[in-house]
Amino acid sequence: MEPEKSYRPRLSIEITEEQNSDLKALIPWGVKNALFSIIIDDVIKKLKLHGSMFIAVILDRKIELDDYVKFEVKDGQ
Repeated sequence: MEPEKSYRPRLSIEITEEQNSDLKALIPWGVKNALFSIIIDDVIKKLKLHGSMFIAVILDRKIELDDYVKFEVKDGQ
């Protein structure tokens, strides 16, 4: 009997050649997974709080990564 393999879901997205080059140049080897895992956790928290409004402001480029953690929906926004 084979030992049970632990399943680790993966996120696979297309990026541009420039994004790929920049990520390779700017993020030290072995850090990318930890970095993006933390960013994903933060995005999930905001999605649970604000739902599609959070997605909308990101896609409209009304906020950037620096603003993700500070993002709050205000009355009338």
